[in-house]
Amino acid sequence: EIVCKEKPAYIFDIGGNTGKFAIASCNYDSTIKVKILDLPGQLNVARKNAETLHLENRIDFHQINLLDTFQKIPQGADAIWMSQFLDCFSEKEIVQILKNVEQASDKNTFIYIMEPFIDNQNFPAAKHSLVATSVYFTIIANGNSKMYSVDVMKNLVQQAGLKVVEEFPLIGNSYHTILKCMKG
Repeated sequence: EIVCKEKPAYIFDIGGNTGKFAIASCNYDSTIKVKILDLPGQLNVARKNAETLHLENRIDFHQINLLDTFQKIPQGADAIWMSQFLDCFSEKEIVQILKNVEQASDKNTFIYIMEPFIDNQNFPAAKHSLVATSVYFTIIANGNSKMYSVDVMKNLVQQAGLKVVEEFPLIGNSYHTILKCMKG
């Protein structure tokens, strides 16, 4: 709903995983087209999900490894969506990814970052759970990702040449905040 408010014709879903957001966007607005950008394994799952729902004419797929600085996000999106994606990376990697997003954007492109920021929770238990999740990611999962504070993410956004133009804290009944960004 927040992303569709600006009436985007073409949305890029970076780190689109199974295609859940792309499918929801297509179901929300019959005119929207979505490009999912992700690794091959995730794209295969997303493609099957889109085909099952006969959305292959509205959802397309772009294989990319965003940690490879030579692979660039294509241009042409009205909106770029990243949901619980950036917390999979270190601060340095986030800036690198956001710089790639910046180069793919024009002055009218809106960039949406949805994350469960640790300092933006209603309940102490939620904050502590997110901090514990960070420990899990750092020690067991991949060694460098973690849950960030909203201020840290805003700083990383700025380092990448973008600016936060609106913040949607704790949307709905969730623990997630959306940062709406544009080119700086």
